[in-house]
Amino acid sequence: MSSGVTDDVMPVSAELSRRLAEALRGVSSLRLSEYRTSTLLRHLKARMRRLELASPEDYVERLVADREECVALVHDLLESTTVFFRDPEAYAGLARTLPHLLLAAPVPHIWVPACAAGEDVYSIAMLVAEAQLGSEIPADFFVLGTDIDLDLLLEAQRGGFGSISAALVPAHLREAYLEFDDGECRVSRSLMSFCSFALHDVLTSPAIQAFDLVDCRNLLGSLQLHAQRRAVEQFAAALRPGGLLLVGRNDVMNAHHDLFERSALANGLFVRRELLPSMSQADTLPYTSYREALEVSATLGAVLDEHGHLLEVNPTLLTFLGSQLDWSGRNAEALLAAGEWTRLLRALGQSARAEMDLHLLIGDHAAPARVSLSRWQTAQGPRLIVEWRLEPEPGDPRPPGDFLHLVRTGLRIMGEGVIATDALGSIDLINPAAERLTGWSQAEALGLGHDSVLKFVSQGQAVAASPVWRCLRREGETLIREERQLLGRDGRRLRVRLTCARLVEDGVVLGALLLLQDITEQSLLVAELAYRSAHDSLTGLYNRGEFERRLSAALALAKSGEATHWLALIDIDQFKVINDTLGHYAGDELLRRLAPVLRSQLRSDDAVARLGGDEFGVLIRAGDATEARRIIDLLLDAVRGYRFAWDERSYSVTVSVGVAEVSAQSEDMARVFANADAACFAAKDAGRDRSRWVLHGDADIRQRHAEMSMVGRIGKALDEQQFLLFYEDVIPASGSTQVHYRELLVRMLDDDGTLVQPAAFIAAAERYYLMTALDRWVVDHACAGIARLPADGVIYAINVSGMSLSDDQFLAFVIGCIERYGVAPERICFEITETAAISHLSEAMSFINRLADLGCRFALDDFGVGMASFSYLKTLPVHFVKIDGSFVRTMHSSAVDRSMVEAINRLGHDMGLRTIAEHVEDAQTLCALGALGVDWVQGKAIAPGRPFNELLG
Repeated sequence: MSSGVTDDVMPVSAELSRRLAEALRGVSSLRLSEYRTSTLLRHLKARMRRLELASPEDYVERLVADREECVALVHDLLESTTVFFRDPEAYAGLARTLPHLLLAAPVPHIWVPACAAGEDVYSIAMLVAEAQLGSEIPADFFVLGTDIDLDLLLEAQRGGFGSISAALVPAHLREAYLEFDDGECRVSRSLMSFCSFALHDVLTSPAIQAFDLVDCRNLLGSLQLHAQRRAVEQFAAALRPGGLLLVGRNDVMNAHHDLFERSALANGLFVRRELLPSMSQADTLPYTSYREALEVSATLGAVLDEHGHLLEVNPTLLTFLGSQLDWSGRNAEALLAAGEWTRLLRALGQSARAEMDLHLLIGDHAAPARVSLSRWQTAQGPRLIVEWRLEPEPGDPRPPGDFLHLVRTGLRIMGEGVIATDALGSIDLINPAAERLTGWSQAEALGLGHDSVLKFVSQGQAVAASPVWRCLRREGETLIREERQLLGRDGRRLRVRLTCARLVEDGVVLGALLLLQDITEQSLLVAELAYRSAHDSLTGLYNRGEFERRLSAALALAKSGEATHWLALIDIDQFKVINDTLGHYAGDELLRRLAPVLRSQLRSDDAVARLGGDEFGVLIRAGDATEARRIIDLLLDAVRGYRFAWDERSYSVTVSVGVAEVSAQSEDMARVFANADAACFAAKDAGRDRSRWVLHGDADIRQRHAEMSMVGRIGKALDEQQFLLFYEDVIPASGSTQVHYRELLVRMLDDDGTLVQPAAFIAAAERYYLMTALDRWVVDHACAGIARLPADGVIYAINVSGMSLSDDQFLAFVIGCIERYGVAPERICFEITETAAISHLSEAMSFINRLADLGCRFALDDFGVGMASFSYLKTLPVHFVKIDGSFVRTMHSSAVDRSMVEAINRLGHDMGLRTIAEHVEDAQTLCALGALGVDWVQGKAIAPGRPFNELLG
């Protein structure tokens, strides 16, 4: 029964989403808002099909009334969609990776978030246990599975392993780690001892502990972008330095390149990026620039040698002290209260900067101040810079250097983060939005150097120089606009659009103002859209557009003489059988599962794409023919070794591969594709499950090119009525000129009006599945013409291909034409070649019997060339036997051929059939056929082919 649910996107209103979430609220802590709409719809439609419900509204009503259905939907959403061993790329990649992982972590800790019923946990445990067998130390590891569903975790703790999943486990692992009892499969207790399970929500709870590997396959791809980001940040925090993340084939990681980079160990494996050591102040701003900034700054400051002797004091300090004395050589301790200089030096220690609340001595008065001391390495030796920021005295609303007091209130309500610094880069102001972005509160941030609060991460994961320094330099930029990645205090990485402006008053640099806008979500969306535009949604491989772009670039490199590449087109053998027998869902699943099998055999710089349907493309970059052949052979072997599991059965799969060279001699991308396509067809014709390579001067490939180019011409001729009917007369071999039979033949007009002979287009039409369309044109125009001719007893023969015989709509079309034009069926004879009849025996029998009942007649064409001609002749209810022209043309020079003609003629007469000899080209042959008693003859010696329109007048 049809459920009425299609694969189109179902409309889900906001109200329906609310009711759906409400129905599930009492069953699970699952938050539907975190799931992608496409993921949610896919599971909803699957449940609706099972319940035969036609609309989402009906299904929500069912959920409200049926708690068990709520539980079933939640389990469908939470359970992993791909059993680990059903994903050959993940299995093979992790198996190759484990020896490397065990070298770095002999007792590895592994985390499987969203583990559902635990099959991935136990599958990974099998691989780790197997990898440790060759180790000198006893097997020891820890695999933690977490989920938000308690029922699934309890099921996982019982150690069950589904029978379908168990069938996919390699035999040696199945025997070692799985136990079977009364049809149930369980994990061995020894393996279970290495595995634990716990409740945990990766989107809300902090990471549990340091792990060496996180397997999050099939989790990220189902989540919204913001939820993906939270999860990936959790994984980065949970992994040790250099830890690995295993993702699914459909998971997009390019939006999180700041946290993880692709590992060379295996596809789908990513390694955590590590922040490089922070730059010192001396690295971010040259000492000379800092000293110049101090010179024009409104901050009180001085330069000291390593012993604390004053070398320079800035004009602001001199003015504030009211003294023009030369402070050179004096000790900084003279400007601080007793003992405070020692405390400040002790706080500085070996670091680059220290800050303390101390005092500035002004005569006998000690003014409270925030004092900063920084260490610099210069060409003249170590230097110290001391800065004072005076605290406001009671009743003084505007301490020196505070130039932002008029705008502080307004900045608090801004959605963008705002940070203001003084001329030496220390924070004077930070609004609430900036507090949220940086993770630093105002109380903590004020007075700190801005680069302690604002850490910008570069592409190479180093803490990058702050743009504030560029604004503060005297010769620097006054206004900077750019996008950066901001490292929050809590480890978050945010993409921000920043604007930094220098603040100047009366020629004095007062500081800088920084505006930060959070564009993380927007950046993630852009990255994902870029990924989706270049990748196939079903397989996760490159799509045709991206593949053609890469092929075009490779062709340009090849033409410049830099490298030779290879294009391989891959077609799944008998894919239509999978679709027709198992359904399109099975066909799609085969494509999804086969994609990583292909990708696993390629190098990192090779490219593989799904080009459409069941066709894949591979670009093997910069390799010689030997290396390319090795890769293609590995690919063929990998597919042969793969088994497609569906509905508890396993199916073998093979592919045909056509390979073309991409070199300086290649004409263009279209020709390279055509070469590979022709080679792929040649591989199929040669028996499938093999590769065929295009070689220069390959006659077969040239023939296929001609046929492929003919395909477009055939389609154009059908559209523009450039086909014509010709006829050939058939007369008695006894010498009478009376016409009893006429064969109608199709011809094609070229663009210049010349005739294209059948040999040039029939083979192409048959190879590229255009023959039925051509047969329909012939039947329609033949019936229309025969209806206009007088009933003079002549039989008109129409050829029918084997392809049309196997088309279940063609018989109805023929009957429709006969009825529409009012043609007497006994005036029509259908010629079917012996090969087509034998290849499509049941269809031929049905076709002949149905039309014979109407009064049509049938001829077996090209008789004698088949392997079992005589035995099949008595099976087929035909009226005429046409002796193949290859015997007729050479019957004078070959006694064997003459005997064949004689035997076919005698056999036909014994069965009550008329015999017709084809291709009678001279009078001598005509006489010989008459002597043998052949009934009718046809060929150039009788009459040449002429346009059918001549008969119609």
